[in-house]
Amino acid sequence: MSKDKRERIKTRILILLIITCVIQLGIHWNMQTQRLPFHFVSKIFGGNGRSANLDLDSLRNTYFIPENIMVSISTSFWRLDERDSQFHKIWEDVRDNYLPIIIRQKPDKILPKEQWDAITGARYIRIDFNATWPSNVVNWLIEAKPSDTRSFEGIKSIVIAPQLDVNQAVNTLFVYDGNQIYQYQVNLKKDYLPKSYYLSLADEVSSGNKPSLRLLTAVSKFVSDNDIFVALSAGKGSSFSRINAVIPKEIVLNRANLENYSIQDNILLDEKESLSANFLDSSGYILFTDTENLYRLYNDGVLEYKYLPSISSGQENASAAFKQAVTFIEQRRHLVGEASISLHTIKKENNYYLMEFGYKLDGVPIYFIEDKDSKITAPIVIKANTERILECKWVIRHFSKVDKPVYYNIDFPDLLNNQIASSYPEILENKDNIFERIEPGYIFERSSPKSVVLVPNWIISTNSKNYIIPLLRKEG
Repeated sequence: MSKDKRERIKTRILILLIITCVIQLGIHWNMQTQRLPFHFVSKIFGGNGRSANLDLDSLRNTYFIPENIMVSISTSFWRLDERDSQFHKIWEDVRDNYLPIIIRQKPDKILPKEQWDAITGARYIRIDFNATWPSNVVNWLIEAKPSDTRSFEGIKSIVIAPQLDVNQAVNTLFVYDGNQIYQYQVNLKKDYLPKSYYLSLADEVSSGNKPSLRLLTAVSKFVSDNDIFVALSAGKGSSFSRINAVIPKEIVLNRANLENYSIQDNILLDEKESLSANFLDSSGYILFTDTENLYRLYNDGVLEYKYLPSISSGQENASAAFKQAVTFIEQRRHLVGEASISLHTIKKENNYYLMEFGYKLDGVPIYFIEDKDSKITAPIVIKANTERILECKWVIRHFSKVDKPVYYNIDFPDLLNNQIASSYPEILENKDNIFERIEPGYIFERSSPKSVVLVPNWIISTNSKNYIIPLLRKEG
């Protein structure tokens, strides 16, 4: 045998040994830590590839979105939501142009929160969020440094008040963080929406087909700590589709989905090889565990996760915890279909952050209740710290529109004098009621069938009870 031939054989054997070592390293690492050290190894052992790093622009566009934008003239209001082009136009201008400026500059004034009603009682554009976004998270999402924050602790609402300064090159903003109000004068640049756009927006919206809204407490004797807006005359009404809500077929709890690894691929992702399964057909759930992680998937589509080791207190960071939470969600987002997922709450607990998320479809909320007598709760609840997810409870449903939208009556006087008076007179008679919401939306129960069609309803929540009243189709 020639020397060259022997060398080629040695080289091939050496390459084979190297490949074998890499494979053994990957298996060992995966079994021990459920994490892979290198991107190329992750590609080999990572299964479905959903554990890739998430794009910050995508997260910003997906989660950092207002609940709604209110346009006002005196005591009349018009709501813009995700179905409206003006909504996206305004929010992109504020998010991309105004926020990076004001987060780095000191406010011109700091006002007490008691002045909020006065500020929001004139002609303005008001941007409201479900959650108070911590400044630490906002910094991360708009790619600012933590040291750049010069004032507010968070963002609950933003008000644009273009009429407060006659200078067309300057606009006035107020940021409300739940504790104080911060006023800013912002010099407009060429990439900003012109000030004339904001000055004329109320006239443009009021002349359109959108229903004019009023504050609930201003047109009724109802009591509320929230700003609840209702339509006194809704014109042609508002359009809604019916929605199909189904447990995703990929995670329906049955032997077939376990044997073909569909549940493991969609729930466990890269950890599927390291977790042992425990399932009895009669138990109603399957358990996946190792020394650190516990996943429990119920036959009603509820996923529970728990990190088993005890957690010691340490330096906590809201943006890192938020990133852990949305990474966990985004890796499984495909399961929820056409619905969007929005942040409802983020608050600091002992050594973690508690975050609650909800569903929306076309800007309309999809609420969740455990059963018909329960209060509305978040379908996704996550506890996370800087390093990992600690606990999660997620009511997973796949949402899709069943048909084209049709118009429904959202007149508050009709609701009050007809449907409430005839079906739920106790709403009018109970003087102790404090109203948390009166709005159109969808709602589903944990005990709902595996597939159910959701229709739009009035969702009325008081401090003691929920009332679900069907929306009526608009006549004509």
